[in-house]
Amino acid sequence: MPSEGDVQRKHIIWRRLLPVVCLFWVWPLAAAGWSFAIEQSSMGMALPDIRSGGWEVSGSHANIRPSVTARSDAAIIEFAPSSLILTDYLAFTGADRPLRLENVRTDLSNATVTFEYGAAGTWAERIAVDGDIMIDVTRLEHSLLVPQTWNFEGRVAGHLTDLRIEGTLVSASGLTADLDIRLGPDGGVSVSVDTTIEGEQGVQALAETVSGWPDLLTVESGSGRLSVDVSLGLDNELEASGTLDLEDVSGVYNRTAVAGLTGLVRGALDGAQITTSFRDISVSEINPGIPVSSVRFSGEYSAPQTGLLQGRLEVQQARARFLEGALRITPGVYELEEGGDRIPVEVQDVSLSRLMEVYPADGLAGNGLLSGRIPLSVSSGNVQVSGGSLAAIEPGGRLQLPADRLQAMLGGNQTMDVVVQALQNFHYSVLNSTIDYDEQGKLTLGLRLEGENPELRGGQPVVLNVNLEEDIPALLTSLQLSGRVNEAVTKRVRELLQESGEETAP
Repeated sequence: MPSEGDVQRKHIIWRRLLPVVCLFWVWPLAAAGWSFAIEQSSMGMALPDIRSGGWEVSGSHANIRPSVTARSDAAIIEFAPSSLILTDYLAFTGADRPLRLENVRTDLSNATVTFEYGAAGTWAERIAVDGDIMIDVTRLEHSLLVPQTWNFEGRVAGHLTDLRIEGTLVSASGLTADLDIRLGPDGGVSVSVDTTIEGEQGVQALAETVSGWPDLLTVESGSGRLSVDVSLGLDNELEASGTLDLEDVSGVYNRTAVAGLTGLVRGALDGAQITTSFRDISVSEINPGIPVSSVRFSGEYSAPQTGLLQGRLEVQQARARFLEGALRITPGVYELEEGGDRIPVEVQDVSLSRLMEVYPADGLAGNGLLSGRIPLSVSSGNVQVSGGSLAAIEPGGRLQLPADRLQAMLGGNQTMDVVVQALQNFHYSVLNSTIDYDEQGKLTLGLRLEGENPELRGGQPVVLNVNLEEDIPALLTSLQLSGRVNEAVTKRVRELLQESGEETAP
C-alpha cells in the first residue's frame, strides 16, 4: 500500500502535468505553429480488410519503424528501413478479367506519409505519399499473364486521389519493363508499360510471361520496343492502346521463315472494337518454301473482338518481289466478313524460268513472263482463290515438262498421251490459266496453250486445254524438307510429321 508521501508526490506530478496535457489538446484549437516529434520506434499492427470499388485487400499486417512529426495543420510520418506491410491477398474484380496478387510484401523504407488534417476535402485528398517503394508479389494471376513471381522497385508520389507510381517491373521469367501507374481524382486508373525485347533471349522471357504465346513462333534475332497504355474508368470500361516498333526481326512462324522484319504497329481497343495500323512495314524475305522478298506494307485493320477475321482492311501500300517479278494489292478498302470483298493480288512479270527452278521436280524447264490477277478471300482462317487468272506476255516462250511428272499430274489418263508428248518441248505463243484454290489446299489450274512442238507432227500448230491439280500443303512440305527454306523450318516440319505419324524418326 502506497505511503502518504508517495500519494502526495503523485498529486504534485499530476498538478504539474495537467496544464501541459490540457495545453496539448486545446492549443491546436486556439493557436497555430505548434509542433512535436516522436523519434523512431517499432510498431506492429493488423490492418483492416478492404472491399471497395472492385478492390479486395485482406490479411494485411504492418511491421513499421516510423518517426512522427506533428504540426497544427499536418502530421508527417517517415518510415525507416525495414518498414514493411505484408498482405495475404489483393485482387481487383471490377473488370471482365480479374487481377489477383498473393503474398504481397511492400517495403516503405525511406517513404513519407503526410496527413494534412488542417486542409479541406476528404481524407483521401488530404493524405499524401512520397518516396521509394519496393513490392514483391509471390504470385500474380491474370488471364493475359502466366502466373509467377513479380518484383517492382520505384517511387510513389502524390495524394491518394491523384497518386503516381513509377519504376521497374521484373517477372520471374526475366521480362523487364518500365511501369507508370496513375490513380486519378475521378477514381480512374491508368497504367503504362514500356519494354524493349532483344533477340532470342528477350523473346523467350516475353513468351514465358504472356499467356497464349504461339508455340510455333520462334524469334532468332532483332529487337522490338513494346509500349502499352491501359485505362479503367469509374464504369469499369477498359480502353487500351499500344505500339510495337520492330527492328530487323528474323525468325520462324509455324513453317514459314521471316527475315528482316522492320516497322511500326499500333493497336487500340475501344469498347468491343480492335483497330490495328501498320506503318512502313518492310520484310526482307518471307519464305514458306517459295520466297517472297522486299515486302512493303502500310494499312489499317479494324474488327470486333468477337470476330477478328470479320473486319475491314484498308490497304495503303502492299507490294513485294516474287520470282523476279512483282506482287501488288491495289490500294483500297476491303470488307472481309463472310461473303465480303476479295483482295485482288496483281501478279506482274513473274519469271516462268524461276518458277520451274523452285518446283521440286527434275526435268522442268521453261521461259517467259506471266502476269495476271489472283483474288484472295479468307474464311475461317483459310485462304481461298476463285476465278484467278494468269497469262503469258508476248511473244510467249518455251515449256519442257517431264513425262512422268506430267502424267502423274494428269491422273494417268491414257487419252492425254498427245499432251504429254507435246509438252516435252513446247514452244508457246499463248499461255492462259485459270486459278482456283480451296480450303483443303488443292490448287486447280485450267491451262490453255497454243503453239507447237517442232518434234511432233512436223511442228504443226497445237492447241492444248489441260486441267492440272496440285496439293499445295504437300508441295510446300516437300520444299521445306529439302532445306530450301532454312534448317529451323526443316527441323520443325520433321518434328510435326513425326508427331502426326507421317514420318518415322531417323
